[in-house]
Amino acid sequence: MHGFRWLVVVAAALLCLARGSLAQDASAFTRRITEQLRTEDPEAAALFERANAAREAEQHAEAERLYRATLERAPGFVHARRRLSGVVHAQGRRPEAIVLARECVATARSPENRANLASVLTLTTEESPPSPAEMEEALELARGLVQDRGADPELVLIAGHVALAVNDLPLLQRSVERLERALPEHVGTHFFAMFLALSRGDLALARAHLAEAQRLGLPEEQVAAYGAAIDGAQPWPLRWLPVAGWIAGAWTAVFLGLLLLGSSLSRATLRASARAPAQASGEPVGAEQGLRRAYRAVLWLSCGFYYVSVPLVLAAVVALAGAIGYGFLALGRIPILLVLFLGVLAAVTVWVGLKSLLVASRDEDPGTRLDLLRHPRLRALLDEVAGRIGTRAVDSVYLTPGTELAVMERGGLRGQLGGTSERCLILGLGVLEGFPLGPFRSVLAHEYGHFSNRDTAGGGFALAVRRSLVTMAHGLAEGGAAAVYNPAWLFLNGFHRVFLRISQGASRLQEVMADRWSAFAYGSRDFERGLRHVIERSLRFAAEADREIRRAVEQSTPLDNLYEPRDAAEPDPPLTEELRAALEAEPSPYDSHPAPKDRLAWVAALAVPSGSAPDAEQPVWSLFDDPVALQREMTRVVRADVARAHGVTIPG
Repeated sequence: MHGFRWLVVVAAALLCLARGSLAQDASAFTRRITEQLRTEDPEAAALFERANAAREAEQHAEAERLYRATLERAPGFVHARRRLSGVVHAQGRRPEAIVLARECVATARSPENRANLASVLTLTTEESPPSPAEMEEALELARGLVQDRGADPELVLIAGHVALAVNDLPLLQRSVERLERALPEHVGTHFFAMFLALSRGDLALARAHLAEAQRLGLPEEQVAAYGAAIDGAQPWPLRWLPVAGWIAGAWTAVFLGLLLLGSSLSRATLRASARAPAQASGEPVGAEQGLRRAYRAVLWLSCGFYYVSVPLVLAAVVALAGAIGYGFLALGRIPILLVLFLGVLAAVTVWVGLKSLLVASRDEDPGTRLDLLRHPRLRALLDEVAGRIGTRAVDSVYLTPGTELAVMERGGLRGQLGGTSERCLILGLGVLEGFPLGPFRSVLAHEYGHFSNRDTAGGGFALAVRRSLVTMAHGLAEGGAAAVYNPAWLFLNGFHRVFLRISQGASRLQEVMADRWSAFAYGSRDFERGLRHVIERSLRFAAEADREIRRAVEQSTPLDNLYEPRDAAEPDPPLTEELRAALEAEPSPYDSHPAPKDRLAWVAALAVPSGSAPDAEQPVWSLFDDPVALQREMTRVVRADVARAHGVTIPG
């Protein structure tokens, strides 16, 4: 309440001065006292009427002259003296106005005279502000007015004004209670009720009374001023709630819209994949082309949504922590440890979030570069498959110890879009064991299909979002801020799922188109053999490598070649159940590839016959001049990875 005292006093003064005296504005009262004077002195009554007209026109000097002329003819007419005090005060002569008001009370302690004196005592001018004694006197007069049941109810408005001026909430409450009973449709009733509600912190009720006062005639400029005062009384966390609510609503709508779009596109992709292609290639046309464009647009929208959301989420974390701290401060009890925890949580989250937005990509080799000049048969096969698909062959091959088989482009977005980037094949040695050249060509054709469809060009925006997501998740986990009570962590989990649905859905469509390139180039049967081999070797090599590495660590035995065939006395365990489970696994909206059983079924439905290349059953190892050297080199990479990750040295 004290924070609004200056506004309250000025507003109350404006309200009183606008009426001259709230109690004396009633026309019926004025007519009655004028007629009383007319019976005694008609000329004095005429002067009184002219003085009232001048006062209403705010011609205060003329009104003063006429009131004094009235008193010269009728010295005992106290109503003229009371109104004279008002126009004298309006001209800035407060001490003289108080003297005149006291004379009125001395003549007759009527409610009107006491109300007038209370009003004049509390109304201030720059030259003569009220003294504490004058304010106390006005307070006693106002209390008497509220208790005087014979007083005109409008005089209680003066009591409300005094209550505001001296900041006496009990008096203001009693004034409002009486006004609400006697004058429920008076602007002053809601005016004072508004401040009473404000003093209690009931801002909603204060706004309701302000609206009623506006309806009953409170000037618009005052409505605007009091509305701003009510808004200023609201604790700062609550002031932003409407804005925050709109932002949160819009954010939620976009988030749900992205989720709906991702689900719809995923279902559309499934339907398009099951349909027979319009041409004998893996080039997207018709519905597939429309889906690719839709996925591209939604993916870009998702990326933009992420970069807009992160600052909003960080601001929400800070605001929430501040609001909780403010709430404790308002309650008068501050749990130090909790407030400190919230501060640290907010600081860690903001630091990690900002850092994740600035994380830069590293153009590192995806494996060990293979010198293709030393392996001309492999180079020739790569060129042959590229010619079959009708695209540019890979420039480089990178070997890895595992079972990866993928393609990528390096050289930046400009190089990728301009066709001058470095095309790379990532080839895991673990997948090559037992791999015939016929199915291998089919798998390579699938990878070249990605090049032909420009799947590997662009995508930098999406990759940047993935890096940012991973960086932020790791940072929150390391900082102890990865918890359900952290809005940033909840956002990461939710957005990651939506983003995966969209980005992986686009990836699944790309895989279907690449499968078609492979099938139309080398036949459905070779595609099936190639896909089955890759899945089986991924399972088998993982088990073999884990077993051999554990044995080398536990028995301190050398590990020179992780890829050489095992002894016949120690045959590999069958993988029938594991392979069947992998091939028959149900699809998930978060998978980057369609389910293997669906891929096999869709390609089998194409019924493309396989060719009969003379070397179709030769092993892929025949493409390399010295396979054992490559195997040992990749084994050294494995030993180095184990030493770096676990601090265990395995001898070669």
